[in-house]
Amino acid sequence: MQHNINSYYRKGLMRYIRESYIKQFTCYVNFIVVIAVILYFGCNISRVYAAPENVELKRTVNSKVTNSGRPGNTGIPHVASSPEDQSVDKAVYHFNLGVYYQKQGDMLRAVNEYETVLKLDSNNAEAHNNLGVIYREQNELDKAMEHYQFVVSLNPGMEEARNNLGVIYYLRGNYREAAEEYRKALELNPNNLKSLINMGLVYKTQGLTKKAIEVLEDVVAEDSFLPEAHYNLAILYEEMGHVEMAIWRYTLFLKNSTNNYSELRGIVKEHIKDLQKSGGDTLKG
Repeated sequence: MQHNINSYYRKGLMRYIRESYIKQFTCYVNFIVVIAVILYFGCNISRVYAAPENVELKRTVNSKVTNSGRPGNTGIPHVASSPEDQSVDKAVYHFNLGVYYQKQGDMLRAVNEYETVLKLDSNNAEAHNNLGVIYREQNELDKAMEHYQFVVSLNPGMEEARNNLGVIYYLRGNYREAAEEYRKALELNPNNLKSLINMGLVYKTQGLTKKAIEVLEDVVAEDSFLPEAHYNLAILYEEMGHVEMAIWRYTLFLKNSTNNYSELRGIVKEHIKDLQKSGGDTLKG
């Protein structure tokens, strides 16, 4: 385990140094002035203040709105006129209307539409899943769990529901159950990087910092553009005292999160400055 983490650390540090040299070389060749960037990332960063409660989890929750309906259908379908298809098409109509309201942020109407779907089709897994997403965002965890559990009982192979159920367990402090759901999601899809990130968070919560770093480093090896993975790696490296690696990961979080997570981005920018001020050029361990 120690060998693996040291290997990840050395590789990460070498990548950091290599990227730094490449950037400097590019500057000389193209005569591009980057003094402002160097000053920003090199002069100003302090000890991390505790991240907002559950903020790392909030950034990793798979809250995808599943838009079913007929393939290729981009709008709200018409209700069929034939009696035998009417209830099915009404369910599709109300489901898509619920998706529309959910995307617009009108959760009350979205809930009403999904509940209408369930009156027409009580076993509609996607309606249950989307209701679970809404209730989780409203911190009504019992209701969210009820819907997610129903989904996995209907469709054990629905990886989004497995991941989302794991998130509810995590938020309730049931880390063993959370890990089990993430494992099931990963069995269904080994490339489910969100579930891998969430598994890393479970390890972090259990004090298994090195194991968490291994998992998250595997994630960024697969997809280096995931801001959530960089953010959580930054927290972990900082907790281990590897300030320079933490700064690098925080910087990659900012680079890859673009306009998302506006509130968190502001916190991270200020935190980088605090870390730099505290002497981010020294590595511990």
